[in-house]
Amino acid sequence: MDDLKTTLGKILAELAIDPAVQERICSAFIPVLEKNQERLDFLNARTLKDKSIAINLLNQAIDDLQKKQEEIEEVNQTLLLQKLQLEEQSRQLRESLDRLEMSYEELEQFSYIASHDLKSPLRTIASYAQLLQRRYGGQLGEEADEFLQYITSGARQMNDIIKDLLEYSFIQEQKEMFADIDMNEIMGMVKFNLHSELADTQTQLHIGPLPSVMQASKSGMVQLFQNLLSNAIKFQSEEPPEIRITAEDVDTHWKFTVKDNGIGLDESFSKKVFLPFQRLTDRSLPGSGIGLAICKKIVKLHRGEIWYESRPGDGTTFYFTIGKGHTPNT
Repeated sequence: MDDLKTTLGKILAELAIDPAVQERICSAFIPVLEKNQERLDFLNARTLKDKSIAINLLNQAIDDLQKKQEEIEEVNQTLLLQKLQLEEQSRQLRESLDRLEMSYEELEQFSYIASHDLKSPLRTIASYAQLLQRRYGGQLGEEADEFLQYITSGARQMNDIIKDLLEYSFIQEQKEMFADIDMNEIMGMVKFNLHSELADTQTQLHIGPLPSVMQASKSGMVQLFQNLLSNAIKFQSEEPPEIRITAEDVDTHWKFTVKDNGIGLDESFSKKVFLPFQRLTDRSLPGSGIGLAICKKIVKLHRGEIWYESRPGDGTTFYFTIGKGHTPNT
């Protein structure tokens, strides 16, 4: 402030103004200069304070960004580790699936070879057992006749098992023969094949409207319905069998229902019943216990699912789905 007063005095002196006038001029300007100086000092102080606040905020923002960056890097590191773990798990899963597929193919080949190779010696055993029965029946004693009966019965049962096992092995080959089929035509073939059983048991068969299915196996569909109907007839109650077959459109699949009024099936067997050679009801009835396993394999080949609902004594309802126009499931 003193510098401003000195500078103002020098300027007035150079202008050759009367000292008394200079004094009045200085007296008039000094308060203005002092007020402006106070304002400048205030503004400078405010500016410095605002600048300090801004710097602090900027530093805080920088710190926050650095922390966020560290958090992001940590998350990225975690995600990278998870990705690597998922890739490793995926690789192991692919290897397991490859091994499983290879084992499955080997098992199918073994089933086919074993079944095929067993047919010839089994046929020989059955033939000679029948020959012994014809030639020496009643001559070797009652016990010998009983033994021969066991041999022929066992050979016949083993032949049925081998036949079913070969059918089970051949199902995968059906994927090469997929075509568009009319399910009403399929049911006509099934009724023709089961004509004797239907007539002998006085089975009432109620069939609702059935759709045409794109890309399905005709022989597989015949097998599927024939096995389900045969089971319904085989496990009938005291009343004549009554079977209802319906179909409904469910999004990308057709859902089929086969409902009977038979002796029913405990739902605790819901998973076990679809495994090969599982006989969960009266073992005195004919069959190898592979029929429902064949059904499941056919349905799976058509990208579907099969299940049932039942209570002993109240009949059984089987449900299965068939994909619409999908390529076969390999």
